[in-house]
Amino acid sequence: MDPCFATATQIVRAIRSGKLSSLEATQLHLDRIARFNGPINALVIIDSDGALKAARAADRARARKGAKLGPLHGVPITIKEAFDVAGLATTASHPPLKDNVAAVDASSVARLRAAGAVILGKTNVPELCMDFQCNSPIYGETKNPWDATRGPGGSTGGGGAAVAARFTPLELGSDIGGSVRNPSHFNGVFGLKPTEWRVPARGHVPDLPGQTRTVRFMGTFGPLARSVADLELSLRLIAGPDGHEAEAAPVPIGPTPVFKPRDLRIAVLDSNALMPASADTRAVVQTTAKLLAKAGMKVKAAQPEGLDWERAWDDWSDLYQYENRALQPLTDRERFFANVDSPDPSRRSVARAARLDLGAFFSLLARRDEDIRRCEALFDDYDAWLMPVVATAAFKRQKSGAPIPVDGVDQHYFRVGTAYTFLGNFTGQPSIVLPCGFSREGLPIGLQITGKRWAEAKLLGVAKAIEKLLPPCPLPPAYA
Repeated sequence: MDPCFATATQIVRAIRSGKLSSLEATQLHLDRIARFNGPINALVIIDSDGALKAARAADRARARKGAKLGPLHGVPITIKEAFDVAGLATTASHPPLKDNVAAVDASSVARLRAAGAVILGKTNVPELCMDFQCNSPIYGETKNPWDATRGPGGSTGGGGAAVAARFTPLELGSDIGGSVRNPSHFNGVFGLKPTEWRVPARGHVPDLPGQTRTVRFMGTFGPLARSVADLELSLRLIAGPDGHEAEAAPVPIGPTPVFKPRDLRIAVLDSNALMPASADTRAVVQTTAKLLAKAGMKVKAAQPEGLDWERAWDDWSDLYQYENRALQPLTDRERFFANVDSPDPSRRSVARAARLDLGAFFSLLARRDEDIRRCEALFDDYDAWLMPVVATAAFKRQKSGAPIPVDGVDQHYFRVGTAYTFLGNFTGQPSIVLPCGFSREGLPIGLQITGKRWAEAKLLGVAKAIEKLLPPCPLPPAYA
């Protein structure tokens, strides 16, 4: 078995059985990174010495009689650059942090390391994780391994590219508007955005080191991988409160159910009122829906009753901007006030939030509660909700904010990137991305399934049932 083409679950089994050493698995991944990483720039910090040292320690531990081995014992993984990894830089691609070196691991990183993971290095992000392209003012631009003229998504863009190119079987990412899910879709891999506050935020930037924490809504932290089993394994390791954030609730994940296709009811959405999905994307949704129905699942077009997509997107964007602007002085915020009537919905959102109107803020939260109730009610009748991740497959690398063509029609940049992902952040519901097909240009198209809040175990069970009907995780031809 070549560990570079295996899943984390397969690698740990081989290490435990003695068929593979951690040192061999780690060295082969480092060799592959050295050979292929340069042109796409997925990993921007490579800790060869630290990884090899950890791998040797893992092999010594395995050789000891009666040693207790962790669920990821000896498995090489990567970490999104925005997470603290002790002894390595954490900049979130923000130039004022270019000399910032983490003293301790982020909570999620510490849990993965305690489970036996070997950290190969860190993957690229856009500045402060605020884009769904991956162009860093510190580390440069990451390219898509399927087509270097296209972006890998963001903000976990380096991680999505690294998992697809087989530099790592597992990446730790973060998602406040699609930052785990759209790289999974653009790169043809699996991704999981958990329920809001299922996984603690401590050690992730933003928030900026030493400043008051303002990101208290919608931020989530989860894995990218090449199988649902790996998503499940890693979620169970990183989930749960860490004693630092009151919002992180001690809700058990529970066992993952095993579903037969005939047991499942799937709601399907192939395009929404906010942003039309491309013809290729709709075709993959429809083909997948037919595949599920043929297998015995009950499949029906549906969406939450009374959901206003336009207003919900505005509210998600405003809440995101409230968190971003909360610590800005009035003199910095005043320059945005005049944009309240801008034709650009993103500019309008910044203008509304920049006023830091407390009454408007609490009204927004009340509307959020209503939308959570609407979306939760959908799962009284369905086990999961299948829909696109992004309106199109990976688009050509371009200036951030410039219109993106969808079937030849220029569309608003941020709405293209978030029109199908924002809702899961706004309502706090978990979503899983599965690679389901390809565009006519041969680019991967992933679809996401969403479930009820705190019901990741059920959603993982649904994802496993769907995964069995799909081809294996695809490999970019240039990296075979």
